[in-house]
Amino acid sequence: MWHLVLLWGCLLLPGYAAMVGPKEISGFEGDTVSLQCTYKEELRTRRKYWCRESGFILSRCSGTVYAKEDGQETTEGRVSIRDSPQTLTLHVTLRKLTLKDAGKYFCGVSKLGLDESFLVSLLVFPGNKGLCFPGWGTGDTEGRGTGGPLISAGV
Repeated sequence: MWHLVLLWGCLLLPGYAAMVGPKEISGFEGDTVSLQCTYKEELRTRRKYWCRESGFILSRCSGTVYAKEDGQETTEGRVSIRDSPQTLTLHVTLRKLTLKDAGKYFCGVSKLGLDESFLVSLLVFPGNKGLCFPGWGTGDTEGRGTGGPLISAGV
């Protein structure tokens, strides 16, 4: 029986902890947030990506943004991603957050069979970080999260 449990664990979690990062990040509407996902040496040459979780039974990705192999930053919409193989780190920046951006995302590495990935929850809070008093302020709405979708669904 014990052997079956060990076999089950090997099949279910073949690359356990091959990629790690923050389980949760948060920001206010209009904010920019950044995170780093680190990966193991054996994944250094693999293609890295960031995507939004979709699907109910099986976790799938939508709006996938892939990092360039040359280490240059890739920007699609309000998402920037950059792979740093020297430090085994995937850098992700999300700009002009909106309430609709809240959800679950994957830092992932493409590989034969099941990809290695790490699930990150993004929380977006309404309003501004500072106190707001009616009649005070500049009326400037820049940075209030009025941009388009964080990741376009057609990618």
